[in-house]
Amino acid sequence: MSNFSVFTDPIPFECNSYLYNDFIEISKYLMTCIYLSIGLILHIWLLKIILFTQKAHFKDSTFFQLFVMDSIASSILILAEIFFDRLFMYVPPLCGIIGPIFWHPSYICKFVYLTTIHARFTKSVAQIFMVLNRMSCVLNPIGYNQMWKRILPTVRILVIILPFGGSWNVWISRIVLKAVYGGFVLSYIRNVEWAPLSIFQSTYILVALAFTVICTTVTLCKMLVLPERLKATEKSLCFTSIFISITFLLVAATQILWITCCVSDILYALQYLAFDSFTVGSAVIVIAVNKQLRASIYPWKVSERSNSIIVSVFPN
Repeated sequence: MSNFSVFTDPIPFECNSYLYNDFIEISKYLMTCIYLSIGLILHIWLLKIILFTQKAHFKDSTFFQLFVMDSIASSILILAEIFFDRLFMYVPPLCGIIGPIFWHPSYICKFVYLTTIHARFTKSVAQIFMVLNRMSCVLNPIGYNQMWKRILPTVRILVIILPFGGSWNVWISRIVLKAVYGGFVLSYIRNVEWAPLSIFQSTYILVALAFTVICTTVTLCKMLVLPERLKATEKSLCFTSIFISITFLLVAATQILWITCCVSDILYALQYLAFDSFTVGSAVIVIAVNKQLRASIYPWKVSERSNSIIVSVFPN
């Protein structure tokens, strides 16, 4: 097949729907949708609070400004998973209906695949800067925030641009469909043979893993040795970063296993679950650890607590 025909000719594939039980596969999709939808709602709430309703409170927190970029990437990933990736992977009847539409080059497939890949790289880059932010907080609690405010515009640009270093070959390659479970997933035919996406993904994840392990270790040690140097709010953000780092370690572990020794259907599924924990878990962790955000999301609890205090002050 010539290079030109790769970009123009239809590339059919055969669905494996007959090998899978429709009820079980669709049940997988529905269960996945439940927790992904919860994560999406939480991320949207967080973005609304940080960027709009509580902007005055959070605008000076460089950690939350970094988290906004991670949260946007997570929201994009979740939307793509719910309405495209998991839908066509876990709903076998759609494979034979929708699959042939995408045998020809499709801008829809290109957009979804590029957006998903870019968002994944973005989360790895954002993870590096978030753990660096927390480490600098414990090393220099007085001056770190001013330093990060100065470099934040540059950091934002880097979080947007650096992912292109891993996804550039996908931009110039043909997006195709590959049969997985009872449906299909998006893949690509490399235009530049020596630059597979898996190598770049592994590189970004391993670099982020190194930063995560080093920075999180320093942060945790400093918090244990000098707990009085940090304000309560800064401590909560450090714990937030540590817990998010744990979910990232799951992503890194499955990626390392995949590229080194253990290519299997089980590990393929575990990779999805690990990244789901990284995307959904970050929102859950931020809300669980930060009192200000909990109060903004659950205002009735604050009001109930205030009412109970008022009643206790005025006895019968």
